[in-house]
Amino acid sequence: MDFFIQLIVGGLSVGGTYALVALGFVLIFGVANVLNIAHAQSIMLSPFFIFILMDQAKLPAAPAFALALVLTVVIALIVYFAAIRPFLVAGRQSGYLAPFIASFGASLFIENILAKIFGSSSHPFPIELQRNVWRLGTIVFVPMQIVSMACVVMATLVLAWVVKRSRIGRSMRAVAENPIVAESQGVSARRTIVVTITIATVLAAVSGILFAAGNNELSPFMGMEYGLKGLVVMIIGGVTSLPGAVVAGLLLGIAEALAVGYLSSSFSMVISFGLLFAILLARPTGLFASASREARP
Repeated sequence: MDFFIQLIVGGLSVGGTYALVALGFVLIFGVANVLNIAHAQSIMLSPFFIFILMDQAKLPAAPAFALALVLTVVIALIVYFAAIRPFLVAGRQSGYLAPFIASFGASLFIENILAKIFGSSSHPFPIELQRNVWRLGTIVFVPMQIVSMACVVMATLVLAWVVKRSRIGRSMRAVAENPIVAESQGVSARRTIVVTITIATVLAAVSGILFAAGNNELSPFMGMEYGLKGLVVMIIGGVTSLPGAVVAGLLLGIAEALAVGYLSSSFSMVISFGLLFAILLARPTGLFASASREARP
């Protein structure tokens, strides 16, 4: 029983980080009506920027962290304006396929550029938390699990407040509902999408730092690996549902932890897509499905 609870704790820690990735995908898809695959590379870029700034430029951790977030957001916005924005004309989209392929091409471009510069092997992450353990009865915690859970909880609460209570949140909901009507009411759809991508990128960047710090390694290919799991979580949660992304992320994290603990670590990706397949068979629209933009009156 203790081993089972230990796996649940680890699964919640990892699953919360998956949820951060999925929340970014949900925000971009919900507001911009675009499935931006290049968003996954923000997971990889932020820890690499920290690696460059601390290892090469010798910056302290705090300014390196802040500057890494800024640089990651800049790259994400460049990708949006260069690869996705050209397919958006007068608030209407030229189909899902064209921006999807463009963002996928941008994702591969970024991944291969980093692999060419730093090599395809993993590198140690320059920020290492203490490896001592904390005990709560028979349950063992490592500092990274506490940090990860705290970051996920804070990010989720702040995002919930922004979406529900803030002015930009009201703009995001208006553009997600109908960008043309939103524009007629004085809401700038373009500015709202830029802010949305910025928020989504920060979530992905923080998740990438958590992944890299937790595993003490970073790789040019980690963006696509964790990005795929974020997409799985997004679909399981209902594509446009923010609460669904959180619940699905925790569910996937727990399922993976149990599979790794009782079976093998090689079952991680199998569990991800197996869970996706099983849930879509039972509920094709996901756990917390909401109406798409086209289906809304």
